[in-house]
Amino acid sequence: MKFWRNWHRWLGLIIGLQVLLWVSGGVVMSLIPIDLVRGQHLVERTEFSENLIAKPILESNSHLDLKQWRELKWLNRNGQAILKATSFDGQQHFLDSRGVHVEPLAIDKVNQIAQQQYTQQAGIATTNLLNAVPSEVKHLSAPVYQVVFDDLISTTFYVSPLSGQVESVRSDIWRFYDFFWMLHIMDYQARSDFNNPLLIAAALVSLLFSSSGLYLVYLTLVKPKFLKLTYRSKQFTTSERKQSES
Repeated sequence: MKFWRNWHRWLGLIIGLQVLLWVSGGVVMSLIPIDLVRGQHLVERTEFSENLIAKPILESNSHLDLKQWRELKWLNRNGQAILKATSFDGQQHFLDSRGVHVEPLAIDKVNQIAQQQYTQQAGIATTNLLNAVPSEVKHLSAPVYQVVFDDLISTTFYVSPLSGQVESVRSDIWRFYDFFWMLHIMDYQARSDFNNPLLIAAALVSLLFSSSGLYLVYLTLVKPKFLKLTYRSKQFTTSERKQSES
């Protein structure tokens, strides 16, 4: 038993803190609704009517070569109808009604778009054109406008300078959740790999810790009672045999 107690003690020292972090992360992720984390309630996207979306592309753009594009979609860029054109190699382009690539939006237009689509009551604290995307929106491509609102959770819109669309929403709620998600999956860089070697190793050590604990329960509680019952059963059997012989 001493061997198993030592094993259990050392495994507990190795994995105990991480188990606490796993539990803490689970509590945070279960208490905060995922819709609140994603922050889609903070933005009211402006879409065109179904009539415009269904309108044939060539009726409004006779200069467009449809064979050049894999997909075409209407977008509302601050009240202006533009086309999101996706080429066959996956590249996205934004065209005006003449089939010409649109110019990037100025910062005042971006602020106007962000303020119009923001559903809460707060002004804009800062707006920056980023040439490198931060880690919280690593799925986006630069350049992108970062619009930070002056509210309690630092709501942040990431707006495309070409399409004028709010491409992603972040807030301190998202950042708080993402921090515990990082601790939970033990991916301290990309924060996306749920099968990284560190997590697998920690899970195996936790399994050994739990297994050794269960075996100690058996050694300290179950086995002594079982031996005691077996001893009493033998004593009772011996006593009955002696009575029958006499």
